[in-house]
Amino acid sequence: MRTIKIPKIKVGKFDSNYPIEKVKLAGVNRELIETHSENFKSKLLDYGWMMPIVISNNGDLIEGHHRIKSAMLLNQTTIPAYIVNWVNTNVSKKHLDTIISLNNGNKAWNTLDYLKAYTSFNENYKMVYDIYKKNLNNITVGNVVNCYFGLTNAGNKSFKEGTCLIKDKKFSDYLLSEFSVLTQEYGKNKIAAYCVREMICIAFAKTKRDKKAMNYLFKQYKRMAKQGHLAITSITDFRPIMETYLNDYYMIQKQKE
Repeated sequence: MRTIKIPKIKVGKFDSNYPIEKVKLAGVNRELIETHSENFKSKLLDYGWMMPIVISNNGDLIEGHHRIKSAMLLNQTTIPAYIVNWVNTNVSKKHLDTIISLNNGNKAWNTLDYLKAYTSFNENYKMVYDIYKKNLNNITVGNVVNCYFGLTNAGNKSFKEGTCLIKDKKFSDYLLSEFSVLTQEYGKNKIAAYCVREMICIAFAKTKRDKKAMNYLFKQYKRMAKQGHLAITSITDFRPIMETYLNDYYMIQKQKE
């Protein structure tokens, strides 16, 4: 008869009345969203505690920031807590890795959460985060991340692991400046975030950071915006048209040789 191996899984301890004052909020966690906490407060009143917070054995919070914030809003002095002793929260990076791993599972974090979380561990993330704060009215956080890390999607694995590096800051600064000018002149309805993302993809993957080629494409982009071209906000038509313009540019350059 075949023997089935049953893995031994770590189990923590449950305390149904852990003192809130002993819980140490994680400085590496994402910013609390007040609306979310308010909504959770209503659920607490309606359904009671259905899920505890998770803390280390020294009281460092690992999971449940919104829950504990909601409990505070309701003037609670204790909170149900699941206490684990195998996460070393004294090491900030390990604490962060655990928090992100849990949130990857429930998809609770967004691009800004990851970007901000790694600012203490990766200078590139800090630089990109500061750039985003200065330009948040002109470009989405996802496209700032794409611009500086040369990504095709701000949700990729390397970004979420905090390992991305700025590829070419001077070129990225140039892209950001061009997108900002376009947005300020024509508005976010015409300069759509998904089309900006496609332009960034072309800049890195097709032109190989060729500024002259991109100048030509931005000229066409501006002309399309001015004329109200239908493809300017089309997720299916925008990139093919821009790639056609890029082929035109290379043909013009070849004729000049």
